[in-house]
Amino acid sequence: MAAGDDGGVKWRWQLTLVALVAALLSVVCLVPAVVALLSLPLTVLWVGIPLLIGSTWVGRRLANAYRYGAGLVLGRPVPRPYRTEDQHRGFFVVVRGLLTDEATWRDLLWAGVNATAGLALTALPLVFLALAAAALALPFADLLPLSLPLPASTDDAAWWELALAGLVMAVGLLVAWWYATPHLVRTWAAMVDAMLGPSRTAVLSSRVAALTTSRADSVDSAAQEIRRIERDLHDGVQVRLVSLGMTIGLAEELVASKPDRARQMLAEAQRSVTDTLQDLRRLVHGIHPPVLADRGLVGAVRSLALDLPLDLEVRTSGFGGDESVRLPAPVEACAYFVISEALANIVKHSGADRGEILLELEPGILHGVVRDEGRGGAKVDGGSGLSGMQRRLAAFDGTLTVTSPPGGPTIVTMEVPCEPLSPRTTPSSEPD
Repeated sequence: MAAGDDGGVKWRWQLTLVALVAALLSVVCLVPAVVALLSLPLTVLWVGIPLLIGSTWVGRRLANAYRYGAGLVLGRPVPRPYRTEDQHRGFFVVVRGLLTDEATWRDLLWAGVNATAGLALTALPLVFLALAAAALALPFADLLPLSLPLPASTDDAAWWELALAGLVMAVGLLVAWWYATPHLVRTWAAMVDAMLGPSRTAVLSSRVAALTTSRADSVDSAAQEIRRIERDLHDGVQVRLVSLGMTIGLAEELVASKPDRARQMLAEAQRSVTDTLQDLRRLVHGIHPPVLADRGLVGAVRSLALDLPLDLEVRTSGFGGDESVRLPAPVEACAYFVISEALANIVKHSGADRGEILLELEPGILHGVVRDEGRGGAKVDGGSGLSGMQRRLAAFDGTLTVTSPPGGPTIVTMEVPCEPLSPRTTPSSEPD
């Protein structure tokens, strides 16, 4: 029933049903709006406070019903812009929140507009159908207890003339209903979205709050990463280097007196150097995998897919014939680690033995999809690392959606705004 679904009769009947419900509620919406306006002066006497709260509560429920109906027509939900007040902060805080919330006054304004323009838009499809039914019933008007200005002749010729005229009128009205209903109901839904959806100021405020939160999460994540690196260096590499220095020092003292023992200790030192280098490589891999810098996102993902005990199909689009298109390094690292975490979840939680990876670069945005046919049931707050993936993407204004019904399949989709690098700024073109 979305706005772009130009289906046939069924779709138009669905739109007509939405129009019918909206028209019936248009008068009902006036009641809480009028009560709320009348209760405002009475709040000074305390009598109007419960009336204001009750009428606002009812008005918001009716407005939410309109948002739901408009969302069915538009094919997307109409957000609810109400501020959330902490109920534990006191009764007066709640009342003040109602009075200062912009959405409260927009609901009241909508009640008046809906009772006029909204009612006209939603009633017209119903009027077309009602008049068409009345036109078809014209030949049988003498059977109804009504006084209609119809010809007095009751011969067959007059009856058929009346029936034909009614049929022509009904066809014309049904044609008008067929073509006008989608435009009328869509216009009504757009009006609901404009008046009951978030205002531009509210959208920008919400955007700023979301970006502030994501930036704070990024700072916390970076601080945790720095502490992890410090801990790994202190507990791992530093201990190995201290031990290496002591081993070399002892070997130096034994070179003259016990050369065989000195050679053994130097061999141990060499093995320790190898182990230390491996630790450093693992540490660097956790920061920025070398394969990502060398081969880019697509090459790194293909290499990652080969290293896992899964049958993974990797498909790409928009990266060029040789898959050489590069993205900014922070974006590549973010996308790589999100895909890596999604694949790790397949190995640890899904029970699947195969999966699919899709990387699609479109103008201004990178799409990534990881799919498996496992047991499903994954949740963002279920401890599978999905919430961390969301926070990582939020730092780049990206989004993560998870579809995982019980029994599968699980589909993890990420979207990151980005632009490809020009050939002169790709990492591979930098001088050594």
